[in-house]
Amino acid sequence: LNVATANIGTELSVPDIKNEIDNQIQTTQRGLSASPQRQATIDELIQSLEKKCPIKKPARSPLMGGNWVVEYTTAPPPSNGKLGPFCGVARQVIDLEGRTYTNYLSVPGDIKKEWLSASLEATFEEWDGEFLPVDNNDKTIKGDIQQVGNTSLNVERSKDQSNWLESLGSMFKGNNAKSKSNSSGANSWKVNFKTLTIKVFGFQVIQKKFDEGTSRIWQMTYLDEAGTRIVRAARTGKEEDSVLFYMKRED
Repeated sequence: LNVATANIGTELSVPDIKNEIDNQIQTTQRGLSASPQRQATIDELIQSLEKKCPIKKPARSPLMGGNWVVEYTTAPPPSNGKLGPFCGVARQVIDLEGRTYTNYLSVPGDIKKEWLSASLEATFEEWDGEFLPVDNNDKTIKGDIQQVGNTSLNVERSKDQSNWLESLGSMFKGNNAKSKSNSSGANSWKVNFKTLTIKVFGFQVIQKKFDEGTSRIWQMTYLDEAGTRIVRAARTGKEEDSVLFYMKRED
C-alpha cells in the first residue's frame, strides 16, 4: 500500500507513517536528489507524523540529547551532507548539559574513514518567540564562507562549488523586522552560531568565528522515545523561511 498516494489524511499508525517516510526518502540521497513533487509528498507525510508527537514539550525533553543522523533534509550545504562536489553524512550533536549544538558533516560518511569534515558549532537557549531581524553582517559571513571554500579545498572553484558557497551563505540571511510568535521555549530553541571549522585528513585548515548575534530558530516539531526527531529550522522563526530535518538517533 502506498500511504503517500492513497492514505495521507487518514488515521495511520506512527510506525506506518515512519515506514512510508523511509520508503519515500531512500532514493533521494537524504534529500539531495528529491524532486519538488517528492519533497511535497515527504513533507505531507512528515506533517502527519508531527501531529502525533507524543512529547508535549520536546525542546525541554532529555530525549533531545545525543547524536542524530540527518536522514532527510531540505537544508542547504553543509547541513544537507554536501560540501562542494563532495557528499557525506550530516549529523547533529546535542549536549544538553553544556547547552551546545553541533552540525557535523563527515565525508564520505563513516567518521572512522572521513577525510573531509565541516563542523558548525553553536550554543542554544529557549526561544522567547521574538522573530529575528534582518542581519547586518551578511557580507561578512559570505566572505568568511568563501574563504573557507577556497582555503580548505585548495582547488580551482567549479560552478558547483560556487553554488554551495552561495547556498551556505543563504543560511545566514535575515528576513523581516522583529515581531512575535506564539511559539515558546517548550518547543523551540534560539541557536547562536559560534564557529565553522573545516578539516582535511584531520588537519584544521580554517576556522571562522561568527559575529555576535548570528542566530537562528530551531523548532522541534516531533520527538519520541523510539529515536525519531523532526526539526523545522528557520532564519527568522517564521514558517516561510524554514527548512526541514528528519533525523534518527545514532546508536
